[in-house]
Amino acid sequence: MHQHACGSGCGHSHDPRPHSHHSTGRTGHKRSSKAASKAQNDQERMELEERQALGKIVFAMQQYRSEAEWEVSRWERNHSQLSDEHRALLPHQPAKFAAARNCIHNNYLFIKSLLDMYHEGEAVPEHLSAANAAAQEHARRHKHVHPGDMEKVRYVFKNLMRDWSQDGAPERTQSYGRICQEAQKQLAGRNPNDPAKILVPGAGLGRLCLELTNQGFEVQGNEFSYYMLLTSSFILNNTERPEQWTVFPWMHSNCNHKSVADQLRGVTVPDVHPAALVQRPGLLSMCAGDFVEVYSAPDQAASFDCVATCFFLDTAHNILQYMQIIRHILKVRSPFANGVNLS
Repeated sequence: MHQHACGSGCGHSHDPRPHSHHSTGRTGHKRSSKAASKAQNDQERMELEERQALGKIVFAMQQYRSEAEWEVSRWERNHSQLSDEHRALLPHQPAKFAAARNCIHNNYLFIKSLLDMYHEGEAVPEHLSAANAAAQEHARRHKHVHPGDMEKVRYVFKNLMRDWSQDGAPERTQSYGRICQEAQKQLAGRNPNDPAKILVPGAGLGRLCLELTNQGFEVQGNEFSYYMLLTSSFILNNTERPEQWTVFPWMHSNCNHKSVADQLRGVTVPDVHPAALVQRPGLLSMCAGDFVEVYSAPDQAASFDCVATCFFLDTAHNILQYMQIIRHILKVRSPFANGVNLS
């Protein structure tokens, strides 16, 4: 199964041509030439910024193991500074440190497999193929990872648990399950050869897209975050079997655990082979880019039979703008299904 990534503009990049002028003569040509040059410069600048953003994120992923190991070393230093009396009260801590390093190693193996997929010339989405090269460029300019970037890398493991593990099934049933039921209810009776088209903005790691595709709908996911795009493309395209990897989503948090075993518990992903959820080729595509920028374009008008969102509307800086664009892309009398966030 292949995930089709349409690029940051989903094929709808801004037209670089200048607006036409009614006047003729040298002045008009100069203005046209300047406008064309500016548009081209703007396009090149945007492409450079995207490559730099991609490099920053991949660099953070590459540094996961060393950053995580440093954290465990900090635990050990704090433990070593306790008095003999207090260390005696915590005899399990050295075993916890060793187990935590094993968790880090397994998480690193997943990330390494993920990043090994993204080399220029490989059969990967074009806008992600430069991932490792962009990271090398970033590393030449920056030696350290921003803490916020590393936190987002760690959050990927929690998203894997929610979207692609058996542990996340109850939450998916309450959120994705209800959306799928509503989509089936509203769009039932369509010709299988002409399936309803559904857009899933904020597609994350792609599980909702796959569940809707499994019902026979033609689904396009939209995602802005490179953390999600890199990981979803890897899961969707490189999975060989269910439960192929074991990751440890909770090991970096010391809060809300009843025991050390809870904190260091692993989950296997994915719980199903993604290809098993796609009834036939051509039903799934992924579009990387900003929802507002991509889908406010005139040629996106009335292009979907349904919009399905979950954990998305609360990302809006202006929710009215989101709703306006959703209305723009929906066909007349088409449904909008929004899952209620559980947080």
